[in-house]
Amino acid sequence: MPDSNPSLTHVRTALFVDFDNIYLGLQREDPVAAEQFATDPTRWLLWLQDELPYPEEGRRRKILFRRCYLNPSQFGRFRPYFTRSAIEVVDCPPLTSGGKTSADIHMVMDILDTLSHPTRFDEFILLSGDADFTPVLLRLSKHDRRSAILAIGPASVAYKAACDLLIDQDTFLEEAIGATLSTTTRAASGQPSNSAMSDLLTKIADKVYERASTSGELVATELPPIFREFSEFTSSNNWLGFNSLRNMATAVVSMRRDLTMIDGDPWRVGLLAEGEEPEGAPEASHELSRTAPSPRYLTVTDRHRLIEEILGHVRSVVESSDAAVPMARAAQMVISRFGEQVLATRWAGAGTFRDLLEGRENPGFAISALKPGYIYDPARHQLPIDGRPEELVGDPQLNALAYRVHQLTDTPYLTRGDYARVFRLTSEEVNEHGYFLTRTSKAVRDRCIEEGSPIARASVNFILRGITFGGHRFGQNGPEEPLELASCFFRNVVSLCDSAGIELDAEEREILADWILGELRAEEGISPEPAGDEPAAVTVGADEPEP
Repeated sequence: MPDSNPSLTHVRTALFVDFDNIYLGLQREDPVAAEQFATDPTRWLLWLQDELPYPEEGRRRKILFRRCYLNPSQFGRFRPYFTRSAIEVVDCPPLTSGGKTSADIHMVMDILDTLSHPTRFDEFILLSGDADFTPVLLRLSKHDRRSAILAIGPASVAYKAACDLLIDQDTFLEEAIGATLSTTTRAASGQPSNSAMSDLLTKIADKVYERASTSGELVATELPPIFREFSEFTSSNNWLGFNSLRNMATAVVSMRRDLTMIDGDPWRVGLLAEGEEPEGAPEASHELSRTAPSPRYLTVTDRHRLIEEILGHVRSVVESSDAAVPMARAAQMVISRFGEQVLATRWAGAGTFRDLLEGRENPGFAISALKPGYIYDPARHQLPIDGRPEELVGDPQLNALAYRVHQLTDTPYLTRGDYARVFRLTSEEVNEHGYFLTRTSKAVRDRCIEEGSPIARASVNFILRGITFGGHRFGQNGPEEPLELASCFFRNVVSLCDSAGIELDAEEREILADWILGELRAEEGISPEPAGDEPAAVTVGADEPEP
């Protein structure tokens, strides 16, 4: 009888690896990562077992069934690495002249057989991006079994929807495989360490703290305008010698103990509570030291008095304004009115300007959560509407098609200008530093932020992978050209539309081309051509990559 003992605390897991699919997908995007995946399976196996999240806390995963399916004639040299990691290898030689193997049907049969195994497996992990496994995932769901998948490159929307957990490819590359290339990472070089630079960074850090104290954090795109308030920065062309916004921001944050870097898309600079230390914060290097003025403590009476005076001043600002007041501007007006005691007391003990306002009952005004935050009188002011998705692209006809393509294929929903920026910065980054997926995507994301466009790294990754699936090989045909990269990505998007059942006529193909290629075409003075004349895509899209 199947083992269904509920007292077991571990999660019984079965692992199925479509080696050809994962290896070829990685090789197309990042050859170094492909070799690390194939030659060190123990590392990512332990990561799957110990680090992959599971919805029930307190239950440790135990991978009891491990099977890998590979083509021995092409990838037989990797077999020893898997057998040494106690992973059973199933040979799936080519059965056709085109090199097609039987790995997928072998996996399907084994997964279905495992459903009736004496051990009742709680979870099935599939390392494959082949959408043909969608019915198998649905069958697992019917049997009340949890499923997790790893897909390298674009994956079918239906395939992703059928699983319980989609393993993030970037996380797998960086944490499970350890695909980094620290020797070629864009790093700050020649950072000044003299006292003049230390004094300048301290002044910038104080200004960053002042602005961050409005709501508790600043997104990366809000930092360059603050830096430009200092003449030393505007006269520099390489971020004060730190070479990137991220590196300079890290140096600035290191000057105060109440500032910290917060990862994300985009990354941010935030405030730390009094006495709190950032997790894993590195020690400041050279002559840079973390300093922060000691908070000034107020008596309870003085604290209440300062709070009431601030609230009264904010009410007067709102009453005298004809429109909703941005929270940052209101904070600056309060600081100008009450001086340094506002920051020295950390907003009268509240921590941030927003916390001070939101902690009051009936303050006499309303607070909007819309970015960047507004203070307003509901009876007199029209609240600004935050940018909605349908307003990102512009032209209604273009927007309708672009949003439909985004929903059904996951193509990033960016403006034409943002697409042009990603292709341009990608060509610059690869021409200067070469192509390495994890490094390149981070660098392009950070360069976009430096230009004021907080484009998510996931979007950059999707575009980079789309370029390779569109038939392009970075670094193999001379310097990269933005329009060439955009054309390859466009071909892949058309292929994804075909796979998703979006039938594009000639007019719609040209609208789609205008979305992705339009701004680059305009920059180079190229007139739009009928999209129907575009060369056929060489991508396999979400399906299994061919050798």
